[in-house]
Amino acid sequence: MSRKRKVKKEQFALFCAEPRQQKRPLWKGDDTLCADGRSCEFFLMCWMSAGLLDGSCGGIMYACCQRKEPKDSSDYNLIEAPRDQSQPLPLDTYTETANDDRCGIPASKQTAQRRIVGGDEAGFGSFPWQAYIRIGSSRCGGTLVNRFHVVTAGHCVAKASARQVQVTLGDYVVNSATETLPAYTFGVREIRVHPYFKFTPQADRFDVAVLRLDRPVHYMPHIAPICLPEKNEDFLGQYGWAAGWGALQAGSRLRPKTLQAVDVPVIDNRICERWHRSNGINVVIYDEMMCAGYRGGGKDSCQGDSGGPLMLEKTGRWYLIGIVSAGYSCAQPGQPGIYHRVAKTVDWITYVINS
Repeated sequence: MSRKRKVKKEQFALFCAEPRQQKRPLWKGDDTLCADGRSCEFFLMCWMSAGLLDGSCGGIMYACCQRKEPKDSSDYNLIEAPRDQSQPLPLDTYTETANDDRCGIPASKQTAQRRIVGGDEAGFGSFPWQAYIRIGSSRCGGTLVNRFHVVTAGHCVAKASARQVQVTLGDYVVNSATETLPAYTFGVREIRVHPYFKFTPQADRFDVAVLRLDRPVHYMPHIAPICLPEKNEDFLGQYGWAAGWGALQAGSRLRPKTLQAVDVPVIDNRICERWHRSNGINVVIYDEMMCAGYRGGGKDSCQGDSGGPLMLEKTGRWYLIGIVSAGYSCAQPGQPGIYHRVAKTVDWITYVINS
């Protein structure tokens, strides 16, 4: 992890890789076999970060990768995360979490089944806050939180303009005209990325953004908002549900048409780090991040699920507790998914949707 570079991850949240040899990070290889500033990388990592493959450098799965580095961090319009995370955000006004009266109550009581990786199709209307987001040719998930706003991952939209983004609500089977109720597509008037968001070679920092839609949402049986958690609320040991239209297995380019969902337990950040280290991955899980998954793997979010919700039901309502952010594989042992922890930034989210 000593050499850092910018990683562009608009397309995918989770890196699905070949089994690692000699416990080296996916982006490292024998750079001496590459010339002219090219680096030897796992081919999928190069492709996912908009690089160009130019010759082999260490086996059929590695290639010399050429990419254009940004001149400085201003190209991303980034703000460095403060060293002391206890310092307040630069907001004019702090507001308490203000949830919509109808939040977190699906009209359908059908129990979601399970499959992003290791699950099954969700029932129609089970997660009426689920959003399908198009950013140019890329896809992400998102979550409706009130009549005007959708929350997603910062890395999905940090380099996009509002006119490039479309949000579809009420979708269940993508591009289907035979569903019980129709889906509705919205434009985006404004993109607000968290002021401390930062692309990193590991999981992105403060990976959250709020989209303001171009018109109000009319709630229907299959379209409704989710609730936001309280500031610093802890969900350790509880089971959440991740949902999306991402890959059903690691490395697959196929995407399901039907919304998938899977249940995963929230685990301690330090345990998450230790599990990754046992696989040769030295990742830091910061306070604004959280991990969810199983020690033995088998169930996880995967490519294409970026920005989608990790949600939890309590007292009859569903709450958005995490946002699909990053990872080093899909449903592999000792590599749980990494999520943005919504309870750490819910004050900023509330400020944005109320301003």
